[in-house]
Order: sequence, then structure tokens, then C-alpha cells
Amino acid sequence: MTEATLSSWVEFGTLLKSLRRQQGWTLQNLSKACGYSVSTISKIENAKREPNRKLIAELDRAMKKNGDLLRQWEKHRTRDSDPDWYRQVVTSEERATEIRMWHPWLIPGFMQTWDYARIIFRDGRPFDTPEQLNQLADLRVARLEALKQAQNPRMLAIISERTITDVVGSPQVMKEQLRHLLSLSEQVQTLVLPRSTPYHGGLSSGPFRILDFLDQDTQVYAEHSSGGELITEPDGVRRLVTIFGDLLTWALPPPASRERIEEVMGEMK
Repeated sequence: MTEATLSSWVEFGTLLKSLRRQQGWTLQNLSKACGYSVSTISKIENAKREPNRKLIAELDRAMKKNGDLLRQWEKHRTRDSDPDWYRQVVTSEERATEIRMWHPWLIPGFMQTWDYARIIFRDGRPFDTPEQLNQLADLRVARLEALKQAQNPRMLAIISERTITDVVGSPQVMKEQLRHLLSLSEQVQTLVLPRSTPYHGGLSSGPFRILDFLDQDTQVYAEHSSGGELITEPDGVRRLVTIFGDLLTWALPPPASRERIEEVMGEMK
């Protein structure tokens, strides 16, 4: 049976084929360099298969494109396949000049590694297929790069100490996640809220992200188990901005926060 052409991926497939030919490579050359089969690469070039981030990252590395191919993948990736909750917040995040985040239980979304995100989705969405879970993890880890390519907003995250001490998946997965967290210090300032902090509003509010803009009022994206909600109503925004300010007074300063993350990482067996 003839495979259907994925219209939203025709342009990307044509671009990939053009880049390969510019380097004077055959499908066999590229296959050998990236470790994927000729059939798989051919299907992507001919828009018969939707590429995932891991595959494109290997093609980018093999062709020495320094991230350009990954950025093109993000640009051409169809938004029709994205979950509703993801589409809702993407546009607002990419227009924001500053993003302030709070999470009491997990490492915030676009600061997660692929393996960490995959486990979170697996346990939180038990009826999704492996392919759907992989796609969600791909989308999550691609967000930080997409934000950098948009407004490159200033980002500040406050995380509960339990998010770095509680093991997600395995010690190996968690150690890599903490290492990744430290590597993001120039892009995202991360502050740790000590476990000893008295009861505070962040426990009842749940996780949220405050989005500030140059040309419109502040918005807040509040997360819940089914996705999230974009809050624009002034009283709701003001309440969560106030809670974030309170959390900021209790959080460890940047050097102490980094030291605590390094300490926990060193203790992981």
C-alpha cells in the first residue's frame, strides 16, 4: 500500500534533500554518518514520515549544521499535532520578554531533560501510546531553543528543594537532570526554596509561569494535571504575582542554590 504524503512536512523534506545534495552526499553516505537507515531518511525527505527531535539532532550532527537543521525542524513542525494545552501557551511564551516560574514538585517543563520529561509524561498519561509520549518529550525539550530563537526572554525559576532531592525514574536520570539544570545557569537563573520553609502560598497555588511583555499586560500560565490555563484576568494575575514575590523572599540566593544542587548531585548513588 502506498504511504500517504504528510503535506506539512513536504517543505522540510525538500530542505533536507537539498542540504544533503549540496554536500555531495548520497542517502547511503548520510545513513552511514548518522546511524539511521536509508529507508528512514528517504521517507523524511519525501514527507512519508514525521521526523522526531532525536533523529533530526543526529542528522544535524552528521551534516555539521551546528543546530540549523534542528531550528528548521522546529519551524516546520506542524502545530496541528501539538496538544491543545501546548498550543495555547506557546505563542504567549514566545512573545514574552521575561518568564518567572515556580514549581513545587518537578523541574519546570523546558528545563527538563528528554529522559526526565518522558518519565513524567509516562506516569502522568498512562493511556498515551509510546509514540505520543515520545512526541510530548520532544516538544518539551525543544521549547527552550524555540524561546531563544524568539524573544530570548529573561528567565527566573524558583523550585522546591524536593524537586532536586526526590528521584524521578532512577538516580542516573536524576543526576543527568541536575547536571543539565546547572548547565542552564546562563539562560535560566534557578533558585532553590529550602524544604524547611514554613507553609506558603506556593503550595496551594500549584506550579505556574508569569509572562511579562513589552506591549501588553502580564499573563500567568497555571499548570494542572490535564495541561494548563492561561490567566489574563487582573485579580488572578495579581494573586499569583504576589505569591511569587513571597517565594522569592524565602528562596536561597543564586550561589547557595547552585551549591545545594551540586551537593545533592554529589550524594546521588
